[in-house]
Amino acid sequence: SGEILAMVGSKAFFATDYEGQVNVVLSKSQPGSAIKPVTYLTAFRKGFTPASVVMDVKTEFPSGIPGEPDYAPVNYDGKYHGPLQLRFALGSSINVPAVKILGMVGLKEMLQIGYDLGFTTLEPTAELMKRVGLSVTLGGGEVRLLDMVSAYSAFANGGKRVEPVAILRVTDREGKVLFEHKVVEGRRVASEQEAFLIDHILSDNNARLITFGENSLINIRGRSIAVKTGTTNDQRDNWTVGWTRDTVVGVWVGNNDNHPMKQVASGVSGAAPIWRRIFLELLKSRPDQQFSLPSGVEAHLVDTVSGWPEPDGFPAR
Repeated sequence: SGEILAMVGSKAFFATDYEGQVNVVLSKSQPGSAIKPVTYLTAFRKGFTPASVVMDVKTEFPSGIPGEPDYAPVNYDGKYHGPLQLRFALGSSINVPAVKILGMVGLKEMLQIGYDLGFTTLEPTAELMKRVGLSVTLGGGEVRLLDMVSAYSAFANGGKRVEPVAILRVTDREGKVLFEHKVVEGRRVASEQEAFLIDHILSDNNARLITFGENSLINIRGRSIAVKTGTTNDQRDNWTVGWTRDTVVGVWVGNNDNHPMKQVASGVSGAAPIWRRIFLELLKSRPDQQFSLPSGVEAHLVDTVSGWPEPDGFPAR
């Protein structure tokens, strides 16, 4: 519905030992890998599928600017994993494939889709496109936590975006209603099929195994929850955002004045524990709701390496 159930913008508003009077939910921070679902949504719109393969190998992308070094992204684990189907590239948040996919689908298209979803800071202006380049898929463009939670609620809503709502009603002392929020139909920003593919990948614990292992904090057994984490290389920003069909929770961890953290290593160790505690509490009063398969999406047996359908005697999944 877009209704904000809780917003914690600062640990202590009146704190004197740090910038307490900053609402970090509305502040701009780099999202790290938490922005990757936008890139993969763009890919699915362009005809890729979760079984499409991209090569995760050392790659240098020409800067196109005289005197500027080429862009050579590295993976979080420092390794390369060879041919990767997009399901595992996104689920395990592998960096090099994300940059390659963005190069194939187009920077302007990805930014426009992010802006349509609700990332208000990603409008594809010439200035932004010149500043961020392909690094935007790894978090090179700043976003707001409120925007991320609102944007990814569209995946939970089957592709429909609703604006965040903080106030439902205002009355005067006599009880006269001065303002009342009117529920509106969400605006279609992704097809049901596109939204389902993102939901299905990010709720698939098997797709996360390369990076997160089988028993990570973002895996809540027996529940259909799509989750994405993000971390910036300079240790300034940790993110975890995850959703069921009726609830979205987003967590950012960092310092209000944006100086680097000393101990938190990643989104899964920094933001995920907070995210998990909140979601476990929410789930006590909510039944599991699986992401429903829309018409137009089919499951096929595919080759485990190439992703091609109907493998002829080769290992398949």
